[in-house]
Amino acid sequence: MKNHKYISRVHYITQDHPNKSHQQLALEACMAGANLVQLRLKNRTHSEVLAIALETQEICKEYDATFIINDHLEIAKEINADGVHLGKSDENHITARKLLGYDKIIGGTAYNEEEALLLKSVGIVDYIGLGTYRKTTTKPEITNFLSLNEIGALIESLDELEGSSIPVLVIGGIGLDDIKPLLSKGVYGIAIASLINHSNNKLQTMNEIKKNLNSKLVIDG
Repeated sequence: MKNHKYISRVHYITQDHPNKSHQQLALEACMAGANLVQLRLKNRTHSEVLAIALETQEICKEYDATFIINDHLEIAKEINADGVHLGKSDENHITARKLLGYDKIIGGTAYNEEEALLLKSVGIVDYIGLGTYRKTTTKPEITNFLSLNEIGALIESLDELEGSSIPVLVIGGIGLDDIKPLLSKGVYGIAIASLINHSNNKLQTMNEIKKNLNSKLVIDG
């Protein structure tokens, strides 16, 4: 059985799709080789999120993929998800850790160096989702983007801060050609949605991602 506390170098994120449910997207991603699925649902009722989360969780169990939920901390606790990803406006990370315990994954979002340093200094989150790299349909309201050099400088600042290193995953319109340049700046991995969701050959795309990362993504432990 896989150790679900392991932080995958590829975080696959579901998104609203005109022709497919979040569950179907998660299934296709898992079939293509995704070993972590983040369920991201916005503007849904509690009962809707719960139902979708339970079905997606079962899919992840079938493929031995880590399952985390974006935002919905109480539901993550209720269904015993592998973890939660919380943005700036979501529940406090300290509260999340107290509620979920220390064996669950907690991720945090940062949009700049100050926010990233704060997340590391508090010492609660297991990884930082850093954005935004490019404009996306998922978050069209974002207008500030991070360059490669800015990302590199930010990671250097994180490394200089006292404490153990923390994985940084860049998000926001990541393409296959972006992976190696990002890795060269010290990035641990990537978080992707459209790159897989809009692919006509998800297996091939996932294999290309793994090839560019040059790392085995499924780790038993």
